[in-house]
Amino acid sequence: MGRFSSALVLAASVTQVLGLCSHGTFLHPRAEEGGSVEVKTFGYTGEIGPLFWSALEAPTNSICSTGTRQSPIDMTAGTFNMVPASDVEVNIPDFTEGTEFENLGTTVEVVAKPGGTLKIGGKTFELQQFHFHLPSEHLDNGTSRAMEMHMVWQSAEQEIAVIGTYIDVAREGETAPVVAAPVAAPVAEPAPANVTAPVLAEPAPAAKSRFRRKSRMQAREEAAAAPPATLAPTAAPANGPSTLLETVFSLVGQIATPGTVTKTPALVLSEFVDLWRAGSFQGYSGSLTTPPCSEGVHWLVSTQTLRIMPSTFERVRDVIGYNARYTQNAPGKQNVLQLGAERSLGLAAAAPPAAAPPAAEPAATSAAEPAATAPAAEPVAA
Repeated sequence: MGRFSSALVLAASVTQVLGLCSHGTFLHPRAEEGGSVEVKTFGYTGEIGPLFWSALEAPTNSICSTGTRQSPIDMTAGTFNMVPASDVEVNIPDFTEGTEFENLGTTVEVVAKPGGTLKIGGKTFELQQFHFHLPSEHLDNGTSRAMEMHMVWQSAEQEIAVIGTYIDVAREGETAPVVAAPVAAPVAEPAPANVTAPVLAEPAPAAKSRFRRKSRMQAREEAAAAPPATLAPTAAPANGPSTLLETVFSLVGQIATPGTVTKTPALVLSEFVDLWRAGSFQGYSGSLTTPPCSEGVHWLVSTQTLRIMPSTFERVRDVIGYNARYTQNAPGKQNVLQLGAERSLGLAAAAPPAAAPPAAEPAATSAAEPAATAPAAEPVAA
């Protein structure tokens, strides 16, 4: 691990955060169990989008527009260090009792209970939560992926690390994992005992309509009519859709409204761990991808990819919408917002001054108009 320890730069002191990337950590503690889910006040478009994050809570968020190690970035050669999986020790127990799955308004998030550990560079981190972005925030050598999962960890010294994993949409013909009826349904009426295990696979509709977006109201109504699901005791097929993600996302319609929460069935987290061990990581020192964009966060972006079914992607998209920050400059380079502002000012200064409007010419006398004559002199009195 010595080869990597010199490159490990983590946030030993970060300002209070309202963002989702650090939700559940020391930066932004989670509400007590049973408490309400806090809905975030920033967004990804318009006046609350990334261009205006600095102004949403100044000066706390000022680094969003001035920091030089901001995330996400384009993962191209020279912007990261390759980290072998053997240098990263990850242990996550299966969530045999299930856990909370909540809608923060800016993403959907799985609460990590009982948690897990990440050991790297002589440091130990505890798993706090994992959430999702659509499309991916990091670019894979210039290419945007369908989604990205962020698994957030913190150390006893209040340091932050994040494992990012790309999520793609499965190809036509790939089989969806089986998701069985729940043992203990998280809704008022349990599923009948004679209901056979539903399969998330659906007949593929025409290409033009497959990704047609439904309204959030439609998604909510369809989710209310669909039975909840739980994890079948089978692993995801090699290179096929993720059993774990299919199980979690089968519940996304139940939390379509920001601030809502539901309970998941048992989740087998070893699926993620096994996937990561089969590849390696692209590591760099960056920032939170949400306000206040605090720097010093260590990123490990997996070279492995998770997959979900097309119908699952549609369900998630109908709830999450768009929640990806724009790509930042390479680590150490000037902040793109600051650079843009400086260039705009430079262009304005270099522009020639506007010419004064020409003076108005005196109106010409019309030949058709008679010349004005002097008034006749009055006679002088004698």
